[in-house]
Parts: sequence; C-alpha cells; structure tokens
Amino acid sequence: MRHLFTFLMILLFSSTAFASGFAVKDQGTKAMSLANAFTGVADDTTAAWYNPAALVFQDGVSITAGGQVAIPTVDYTAATGTGYSMDKKSHVIPFGYVGYNMEDAPIAFGLVVNAPFGLSTDWTNSGAPFTSAQTPVNPTGASGSLTFSEIRMINVNPTIAYKINDNLSIAAGVMYFNVSNVAFDSTAVTQHGNGNGWGGNAAIFYKSDSFNAGLTYRSRVKIDVTGRAIGGKALGFAGLTGASSAVKTSVTTPDMVSGGISFHPIENVLVSAQVDWVNWKTFDQLKFDYGTSALNAITGSTKTVRENWKATTSFSLGTEWSFQKDMHLRAGYGFNPSPIDDTNFSPRIAGNDRNFFTIGYGQDFSAGTLNLTYGYILVKDRNQTASATTPPPAGTQRNGTYKANIHVFSADYTLRF
Repeated sequence: MRHLFTFLMILLFSSTAFASGFAVKDQGTKAMSLANAFTGVADDTTAAWYNPAALVFQDGVSITAGGQVAIPTVDYTAATGTGYSMDKKSHVIPFGYVGYNMEDAPIAFGLVVNAPFGLSTDWTNSGAPFTSAQTPVNPTGASGSLTFSEIRMINVNPTIAYKINDNLSIAAGVMYFNVSNVAFDSTAVTQHGNGNGWGGNAAIFYKSDSFNAGLTYRSRVKIDVTGRAIGGKALGFAGLTGASSAVKTSVTTPDMVSGGISFHPIENVLVSAQVDWVNWKTFDQLKFDYGTSALNAITGSTKTVRENWKATTSFSLGTEWSFQKDMHLRAGYGFNPSPIDDTNFSPRIAGNDRNFFTIGYGQDFSAGTLNLTYGYILVKDRNQTASATTPPPAGTQRNGTYKANIHVFSADYTLRF
C-alpha cells in the first residue's frame, strides 16, 4: 500500500503533455508501439485500460508500472514574420495497472491509475503578441491575452470482467477523476482551481486462435472546479495586482468509443487496427463565475470562453513481429484529427491534425516483460487567419502559422505472479 501511495503522488504531481485536444492516448508502452491499436489485442495488464474484458483471458496476477516522457516543440510565426516559441519542457506521465484473474471463477479484476487527459502550454516568456496586455489604453484587453494553461489530473478506475464462454467476455468499471489543477492565466488574471468527477466504462472482447475483436466505451465526466482568481502585474495601474476572488468553472471530458481487431496473417506476425470516436462536443465552452470583489472591474461576475469543439474519428494500425519466442519488434501509425476549427482556435491548445509514427521492442523474461517504445508526432502546420478581430489581443494577434512536433519515449515492466 505504501508503494501504491507513493506512485499515486508521483502521478498526481507530474506534468502533463501536449495532446490531441487534451486527451493523452498513450497509456501503455506495448500499446503505444502499435500506435494504440490495442483494443483488439489487449494481451497484457494494460488491458485494464484499453479493454478490461480481455483480463479474463490472462492468467494469475500481473502488475505493470511505467510511463512516458513527451518532449513537445511549438513555434509560432506572426503575420509580420517574427517567430516565437512556447516554453520547452519535458513532460513525465507515469501509469500503473493491476490485473487479477480468479483461478476457479470466470471473473477477473483490474485497477487503472493513469492520466488519460492533461494539458500544459506556457507562452508566458515567449514574447508572442497574444501574451501582451493592452492596458491602460484598453483595461479589459489584458484579460483577453493568454500566457499559461494547464489541466493536471489522475484517474483511478477499478473494473470487473466476466467470461461468458471460451471466446466472449464483458467488463464494466467506475472512473474517478481527480483534477489537482486547472490553470487559465492571462497577463491580467491568474486562475487556478481543482475538482473531481465520476464516470464509468464498459467493454466487450472476442478471442479466438486466429482473430480477436474488442469494443470499449468510456463515459464523459463532468468535473466541477473551484479556485481563486488573482490580479496580475498588468493591473498595477488600477491597484488590482494581488486582488483576489473566488472562481468556479467546470470541464467535461468527452465520451469515447474504441473498436479494434487483431489477427495473424502469418505465424509470428500480428496485425492490429483500431478506430476511435471521441465526442469533443462536450467541450463547448468554459464559463467562469466570480465572487464579488474589486477584481470584478476586470473579470465581471461571469465570463464565458467559447470552444465549440467537434467530435473526431481517428484510426491506427500496428504490427508485431516475434522474431524469437521472447523477442518482439513492433511498429505503428495513427492519424488523429483535431477537434478545433479555425474560428475557435486558441494558442492555449495550439494543435492540429496529427500523424503518429511508432517503433518498439519487447523482451520476455521468466517472470515479466520489458517494453520500450519511441514515437514521433508530426502535427500539421496551422495557418491561422480566422481569429476574431475583437477584443484585442484575443483576435488578430493570434493569427499566424503554428508548427509543432512531439517526441515521445515510453517504457514499462510487467511482473507476473
């Protein structure tokens, strides 16, 4: 229990990575090496996340612990031709899983501890025009600037799986999301809060000697966030630097449906494919409600930031070659479209359509397996011209070209009992 608590604390206070929307799809090293085409494979303990129904086809007790390091680069070139860069940081995202298959019953249990959603973008020291305040000429313009954004969370997800027969199983679970920080900062006001929410998941898995198929569903989760808004240095002219107010908002994560298959076209070669539907329509706006304070002169009592994201459908393909009984080479490709259109784009999530290329290696030992993976995410350039013109600097100062890429390294070890 002491080691589990330590791991939870590491996960809770770890940085989160630049993601498609703000989802972090890479939640297991083997799965990542197949570009996350794993719902129809699910043959290690990370099945607790990717498809918990498959746990009943695994033996005994297994524990997987690992994580990934993501290194994003985001550059912005303004219409003037001047270039700026987001603060470059390495983001560490640990994960852990437990699977237990009851020997004398058609039942298995799983436990997930991971961070399936997260975001951290920091333009504070970039000098980009959208970070600048417009005070005192336009005292409300500073609140339209942007500097630092973050969603930091942990998911604890127990599940139970039931084997219907030798080929078919089902599973269901409960998800608890704890958000330790939601940050939405500008030069005028820093806003930080925390909260939690509950959801659920369900899965089905079909297994045969030559073909597997799986389907999973994860519900949306509404997270009510409470915190403080504090006046920044840009409000010094009005004597509001350090003034504070209570603030409330909410963030709703999307429903997700994943369907996948896997098969062996030849001996020792596995091919997998997956389609994911993510209902980003749940992220339609951020509404901030402020308590009564002197800061209301800038924030008002309520502020609504329109997001209007759209649902997306992504796909991924993976392959594994077991060139020795205990040695496995893997590769994958995935395409993840952006849920953000040009009208609702914000540098807070400066993303676009993503191409994901992966290569990995697995080594089996007598009591466990080591997996290593490298992934490269190539983000399509975004030539932004459609940002609103008022109020500044929320509008045209955000127009320009955004370029991004991400290097991802992942490792985990599974111990079997």
